[in-house]
Amino acid sequence: MTSPIISFQDYGFQYRAQAESTLRHINLDIYSGEKVLIAGTSGSGKSTIGNCINGLIPFAYSGESTGVLLVDGKEAKQSSIFELSHIVGTVLQDTDGQFIGLTVGEDIAFAAENDCVPQEEMKQLVDKVSALVDIGHHLEHAPHELSGGQKQRVSLAGVMIEEVKVLLFDEPLANLDPAAGRTTIELIDMVHERTGAAVLIIEHRLEDVLWRHMDRIILMNEGEIIADLPTAKLLAEEQLLEHGIREPLYFTALRYAGLEISEAIHPEHVERLVLSQTDKEKVRNWYQMQKAGIHSRQQGEELLCVEGLTFGYTPDSYTLQDVSFAIHKGEMVSIVGRNGAGKSTLAKLICGFEKPVSG
Repeated sequence: MTSPIISFQDYGFQYRAQAESTLRHINLDIYSGEKVLIAGTSGSGKSTIGNCINGLIPFAYSGESTGVLLVDGKEAKQSSIFELSHIVGTVLQDTDGQFIGLTVGEDIAFAAENDCVPQEEMKQLVDKVSALVDIGHHLEHAPHELSGGQKQRVSLAGVMIEEVKVLLFDEPLANLDPAAGRTTIELIDMVHERTGAAVLIIEHRLEDVLWRHMDRIILMNEGEIIADLPTAKLLAEEQLLEHGIREPLYFTALRYAGLEISEAIHPEHVERLVLSQTDKEKVRNWYQMQKAGIHSRQQGEELLCVEGLTFGYTPDSYTLQDVSFAIHKGEMVSIVGRNGAGKSTLAKLICGFEKPVSG
């Protein structure tokens, strides 16, 4: 049988500044080519596991470890961050904090420069990995000028230049809107197919991650692994909700319609659901009842009225232009939109933190 690329064996870790262990009795094997999601609420220990794998623990964050952690067959604590970086490439949630170069090309080349790769070979490597993540046409741009999704591509190219065996993503969707998050998951899936590296995603936005196939889900709680199951099997159970992970919204709709979530319906993604005609009818009827209920509700008094609202942070550019709507007593209203659409700016105007240009 193939040996795991990462192997935790009764592993534990306690930060020097903390009174109790953050990780306890971790037993986990991850194999080359796998796509694994590590999920858990804040403080569950999921990011600490990532820091153990890439060497930040114990070389940057000191503490006491017990048990064994093998990365590519070698004891991690007997290695170094430099050695581990040739095996594990890490993409953090704050991509801005990872940029080194003044241009995209320089940033991607950074690891190769450290390895004293000849310049001509380095240029070929940069061209190769930038093409893999579709960022080659931005090599002369400054990284900080790019969009959130483009920054993710640059960070990913920067770790791929080493041809690493493990790609570790620590909450890659934290600062992205749903559309950009979906694009990022598609990018990770594409890179996984092209490189064959093991992919670990540390994230609690379950529905967004499941936009593409995951082999299994590791569920953590209070420093311990409480579930390590194939995706469909774990989704069919109720452990996610019990431990603070919001289930996909289509699960909620199915439950409200009176359907049971089971492995048989292939719950991994909404587009892969296998429902009988009777079950589809149940969902359709539930939806129509909700829709009818909304329309039959009596409208309360008007509490907030926005008419022709226009605002810009600079005189020559408007963030909001001619926005009009009303909110009535008793309503529940969501303000949604992509990054930069003006959601937070609208909230600031409503609260009086900013003054309108007009309206």
